[in-house]
Amino acid sequence: MILNGFRRWGWDFFFYGAFLIAVFLKLYLFAAFSDTVFASQGLVFYVKEALHKLFFKGTITGFFAGLTLISLGALFIASCWTLLLKQRKRWISLLILNAVLTFLIVGDLIYYRYFNDLLSMTVLSQMNQVGAISGSILDLFEMKDFLFIADLVVLIPLVVIVVKRGSGKLIARPVTRVVLGLGALLIGYLFVMSPINDYVKKYGSALFASNWYNMSLYSQTGLIGFHGYDVYRFVNETVFQQKKITAKESKEIEEWFEKHQREMKKETPLYGMANGKNVIMVQLEAFNNFVINQKINGNEITPNINKLLDESMYFPNFYKQTGQGRTSDAEFLANASLHPLYSGSVYVRYPSNTYDSLPGILKQNGYETAAFHAYEKSFWNRYVMYDNYGFDHFYGEGDFKNGEIAGWTLGDKPFMQQSVDQLLKLEKPFYGFLVALTSHHPYNIQSKYRSLDVAEYEGTIFGDYLHSVHYVDEAVGMMVERLKKENLWDETVFLLYGDHDYGVDNNEAMLKIAGEEFTPYNIEEIYQEVPLVMHLPNDMGKGVYERTGGQIDLSPTILHALGIPFDSRFMMGNNLFEEKNQLVVQRNLSWTNGEYTYKSSPEGFFEKGTCFDGSTGNITDINLCKPSWDQAKKELSISDKVIFSDVLEKLIIKQ
Repeated sequence: MILNGFRRWGWDFFFYGAFLIAVFLKLYLFAAFSDTVFASQGLVFYVKEALHKLFFKGTITGFFAGLTLISLGALFIASCWTLLLKQRKRWISLLILNAVLTFLIVGDLIYYRYFNDLLSMTVLSQMNQVGAISGSILDLFEMKDFLFIADLVVLIPLVVIVVKRGSGKLIARPVTRVVLGLGALLIGYLFVMSPINDYVKKYGSALFASNWYNMSLYSQTGLIGFHGYDVYRFVNETVFQQKKITAKESKEIEEWFEKHQREMKKETPLYGMANGKNVIMVQLEAFNNFVINQKINGNEITPNINKLLDESMYFPNFYKQTGQGRTSDAEFLANASLHPLYSGSVYVRYPSNTYDSLPGILKQNGYETAAFHAYEKSFWNRYVMYDNYGFDHFYGEGDFKNGEIAGWTLGDKPFMQQSVDQLLKLEKPFYGFLVALTSHHPYNIQSKYRSLDVAEYEGTIFGDYLHSVHYVDEAVGMMVERLKKENLWDETVFLLYGDHDYGVDNNEAMLKIAGEEFTPYNIEEIYQEVPLVMHLPNDMGKGVYERTGGQIDLSPTILHALGIPFDSRFMMGNNLFEEKNQLVVQRNLSWTNGEYTYKSSPEGFFEKGTCFDGSTGNITDINLCKPSWDQAKKELSISDKVIFSDVLEKLIIKQ
């Protein structure tokens, strides 16, 4: 009888213990493969530190030790309900729960490799976007990721065998199961809340009230804890509308824009120099700046864009500012001049809001407006968002003639040529917004379009990227020549910029192509930089402008060139024609202003970030970055509140 009891409880402890150990190790593997939190000093160190502080010091004061306990506590909470079940159902339930959490962890890892962020409820609600980028997802999966399912390969047949043999007929009484379940829930709650309460006591609840970056939450709550909080946050925002602002906050926002409008009244020599001219803005997919004016094996990577620089304004210190929405975020920054969200895409989450957008403003000033993208109109909810912006026309998949397929779909060469065909039909002045696509991750452009000798990078994803941007460069060259042939070139403000980073983890190759030393500062700067080339009619203002700027500054700069007053505009960007560096804010609270560059820490603490001297690239006193960090934090807060509560609907009417 005693032996049977030991067998029964032994199997129970084995399966439940196997679940806890297996999933906890997977959480560690995620950290190790993504080089986050646990990975810094190793799992054993953190477990040892956590137990030492819990049992010998009576409190949890270490952040990483707290994360260890939170991860274990989250597992207890996630699985406590299985202890209420009879043995067979419990084993099967634990197996299913293991598989579900494994799927989530692997999904987070693959997503992190490209976006440097975690899956969230808002991202999962946009899963209709995933089918189109399945090639990118598969390319991000690595052989070592099979380690995540190694335990399932053993446990699945083991559970089947044990259940078929009839083990588990002797079951614990209902009272015992309830006690065990409640005990696991209590332990989990204590393990989770003790570190969090300790964090809030020391640093306040700002991180949870206003999240700047999902990785900051993860660094405090662990992976499962993050997803639990994310569900809570998602329900609050979408069901209970907890993001509505107060009257005080509304006044603060209005005052911020009034001050910004006064600052933007300053005129430069280029103010109104393109009055009444057309505007064409071309957004290039995953186009980093480090390929511009560079060669490989003696050949120019972007010869056509390099040639264009001689007659245009070139901003080599221009930065992407996108978040999880990537390409759609870049469009939003460029056309609405607001910051993207910390989670998900504005295009999907808030497409019906009121925005003071560039196409809407130009339409009010007599422009005919059109957007072009050679993919599905519903992708990133563009069909709805473009209509809201004020575009008169949207040419998407089905509106273009058949042509060469390069990468995903219609190549950028026929795409740009057919877009010009449609622009020629518009009433002047017009605004044309083109979203190119060929240079999209994983850069699997067809072999017949690979004309660049990429030397030792042939056969690698970095080499594939160089092939893709070389093709896109040819497309740009053909478009510029066409605009000149059609007598549009000197009647148009033409802008060319990259939407986001190229998402390849090969800093050594990137810096080699860029001709820069391998330093933390150069890695941070060059990875974030995207090109901005702006051609004004008759080559006005041509030259290289070293001042810093970002995608949020594009619309205000265009309005300045056209001579359209900024008095009643609700855009957050600045004027790139001003002879000064602009503060460029990233979604994760990193920023640069030319004088200093600040790289935020995953934990979200200012003091844990890194402050670089912009002139030397060396790490400097962190306090020198504090004023601009406060400003960056303020900007993100204002932008989030504007979007969450649709503030501009009332402000624009009021004006």
